[in-house]
Amino acid sequence: MNNKPSHCPSADLLVEFAAGTLGTAESICVSTHLHFCPHCKGTLHRLEQIGSHFMEKNCEAVTKKSTDKLNAAEDESLFESVMEKIDAASTDTPAKRASVKGEFPPLVNKLIAATYNKLNWRRLSKSVDVAALKTGQNKFEVALHRICAGGKTPKHDHRGLEYTVVLKGSFSDEKSVYKEGDFILRQPGDTHQPMGAQNGECICLSAQSAPIKLQSFFGSMLNSWLRIRPN
Repeated sequence: MNNKPSHCPSADLLVEFAAGTLGTAESICVSTHLHFCPHCKGTLHRLEQIGSHFMEKNCEAVTKKSTDKLNAAEDESLFESVMEKIDAASTDTPAKRASVKGEFPPLVNKLIAATYNKLNWRRLSKSVDVAALKTGQNKFEVALHRICAGGKTPKHDHRGLEYTVVLKGSFSDEKSVYKEGDFILRQPGDTHQPMGAQNGECICLSAQSAPIKLQSFFGSMLNSWLRIRPN
């Protein structure tokens, strides 16, 4: 990681993440971005300090028993609840759930391990492949997307939210260039046509709440067949 990401989660998302109120799929994407971004790590640390101070001030009047419970809760990992859901999604043996050695951030490796240590890539278009991941939630399809070098995705807009973190390589669209670690949020109605860099494939982690809507004439005939697979 030579450069810090240029595209980061909003302050509101980081606040929700620090408070533990962000959904599982969204938290997975934010946590993966934090692996790459020292700036957002620092922001999160300051938010946790503020939250800890707030809790301390508001817990002065509680009984010692209640205080002990709160302190114990604060000592738990911020991301523990998400990881428990990921572990629960896997029904294989502990040996199969061992961390995968690879080039991805540790959380993504754990998601791959929860998916039987195997990525089942399926073709979306001539330039794009997708491999679903098991995450123990049913609101978003969480998956890896792979764009071949110089490949273009079909032009499309979004019917729901889409969170994306670039894990390897880079891609561009009409708005910007996105490199390793960048965090992108697409809103319903956003239109773009991502294109992979010419110097190598691009792999992204994505969470989609609804299928995309293809804009070409032939693509429009396929829209009714497009589905997401929450997992």
